[in-house]
Amino acid sequence: MPPSEIRTPGTDAHHTVPEPAPATPAKTPEPHRQTRESPARLYALDGLRVIAALAVLLFHFTGIDKATDVNWGENPRYLFPELFPVTKYGSYGVQLFFIISGFVICLSAWNRTPGQFVKARFLRLFPAYWFSVVVGLLVWRLGPGTDRATPTISDSLTNLTMFQVPMDAVHVVGSYWTLWIELCFYLVFLVVLWKEVNYQRVYVFAWSWLLFSVFAQQKSTGLPIMSTIAPAMSTALFVAGIAMYLMYRFGPDLKLWLLLGGSWLIMQSDLMEHAVNLRDNRGFDRDPWVALALVTSFYLLVLAIALRRLDRVNWRWLTPAGALVYPLYLLHEELGWAVIRKLYGPLGPWATLLTTIGVLLLLSWLVHRYVERPSVGWLRKRL
Repeated sequence: MPPSEIRTPGTDAHHTVPEPAPATPAKTPEPHRQTRESPARLYALDGLRVIAALAVLLFHFTGIDKATDVNWGENPRYLFPELFPVTKYGSYGVQLFFIISGFVICLSAWNRTPGQFVKARFLRLFPAYWFSVVVGLLVWRLGPGTDRATPTISDSLTNLTMFQVPMDAVHVVGSYWTLWIELCFYLVFLVVLWKEVNYQRVYVFAWSWLLFSVFAQQKSTGLPIMSTIAPAMSTALFVAGIAMYLMYRFGPDLKLWLLLGGSWLIMQSDLMEHAVNLRDNRGFDRDPWVALALVTSFYLLVLAIALRRLDRVNWRWLTPAGALVYPLYLLHEELGWAVIRKLYGPLGPWATLLTTIGVLLLLSWLVHRYVERPSVGWLRKRL
């Protein structure tokens, strides 16, 4: 949740953009399409990922007025009146992650075999994830208690597979739901890698998957697996990222603008329906039109990167900051709540919030430095 290799929840840990191999007439069905030169690092994507991660974190801690009062003991709407009007929209950081994931996975898969792609995704996703499952289980078993039912040992073991959704097991950490969507995306994208990747194959795949996601929403299909591997909004966001990567690699053309526009139209329909349901049926105090404007701004930001408008963003501190995003995403929810429940009484709301964020950032760095990097290196040599 992520080469240039830019890392999202579900992307590789490498820190340089692989230079695209020049297209040759012998290997591409469209020899007139030439690859454009890429910068050494897409720092702007790192920056967007950091923003998305902090948005989700602040949403969980200060933006849910009906759930977070269980942990704070008081509604965060009143604890953080300055933050709540903004952070209540922080959950849409997940939509930004999905757009970036479509862009980055397409980038990292180019010139790779299916086996290389699977190995890279496995190494990126699982080492830090396995560690977070262990941490989450320890928090549930040893940390300050809540009224929620503790995940069973069987469910916790099932979480190690990342297949807890189809196996109907409880998530040890609530934010794991996005990783299942990412995993389905990777599995579906293997279709593209069956043969050598090129512009035409990726373009046809993107349209096919997008249209498939629309038909999969029909309940009359009788095949629930269809909506599992192609949920309309998530698929539209991934396809948007793919379209923008093709613009980045080959330059924009009318075909890609039509694909990007089609993804936005399908996304907005599902997003508005979902946002209205959250407002009217689940009591979320959020304006659906603000949510749509926010996700549309994500399209525009990634599009600016694809069109080389943000190549001058070269702040090198974004590289180590981006390296913390995946561990932070995995650890922040249950572990963060445990820290908040422990500190809120003696410290008060603001000191507790800032201390919790600081602790999580430090732990994320430790996990990246002493768990993720060594384990990935060890596994890469043996797989």
